Amino acid sequence: MIVAASALEDISDLRVSDLMSRHLLTVYEGWSIKRLAGFFVKHNLSAAPVVASDDELVGVVALSDVVKFESKNHTEREMKRLVEFYCGPYGGDLSENDLKHLKEKAVEYCTVNSIMTPEVVSVDIGVSALDACKIAVNINVDNLFVTKDGKLVGVLSAMDFLRKIIN
Repeated sequence: MIVAASALEDISDLRVSDLMSRHLLTVYEGWSIKRLAGFFVKHNLSAAPVVASDDELVGVVALSDVVKFESKNHTEREMKRLVEFYCGPYGGDLSENDLKHLKEKAVEYCTVNSIMTPEVVSVDIGVSALDACKIAVNINVDNLFVTKDGKLVGVLSAMDFLRKIIN
């Protein structure tokens, strides 16, 4: 118990900014799912934060989201949305071959935004490390995204806390 009490004292005066990792690999919401899959493979990732064009944190996407997307049959309604998106509301009727081609190319045409989880757990950069730790424990997550004025600036992981306790 002495170690635990000492560890809490060590982080009680720290802010999230003192522990977080600032090196982030982010995904843009407008990327194709094909590009996302390549990004995951290239960087050996299983998940990543999703940002908008203004770098605002808008979601999180995981490799499992890509797998789910790849393994599902696209409904007529989803295909209609794709057609409207790419052809506009007055794009005209597409032939059966055109629809078949769209279904085959869905991985290239659909974007990260359509498969990401928009609910993201984040904390402000000025939050105390202890409060961030409590939040992570209460909602049972290993990582908290860190924001400043709504923009993603870092990630705080359970490993970051452990490193501080060990050192």
